[in-house]
Amino acid sequence: MNAREDDSDLGPDLRDVLRKDSARRARRETSPRTFWRGLGIIGMVGWPIALASVAGAFLGRGLDSRWQTAPRYTFLFLTIGVCIGCYVAWTSVSHKNGSARHKP
Repeated sequence: MNAREDDSDLGPDLRDVLRKDSARRARRETSPRTFWRGLGIIGMVGWPIALASVAGAFLGRGLDSRWQTAPRYTFLFLTIGVCIGCYVAWTSVSHKNGSARHKP
């Protein structure tokens, strides 16, 4: 006997949960993980970190040259850029993998 044939005796809550679960499974990506998909995820992680780091370093370098503070602001803004880039990469990867929390 199939599970669909016997769901008449299930409560409305359980039936709703089963319907939502089957809809979620239908939306799930079914393609296999390929080399190109992995490369895309690496790029999705690498670019935000690299761009934020370089932007922070350039901003810090400009402030250092303006106020003659040697490497102080360069290191400060480079660190801030790395942190921001890591946060952006983390949120984009967690959203891509579906582990981001969505409101029901």
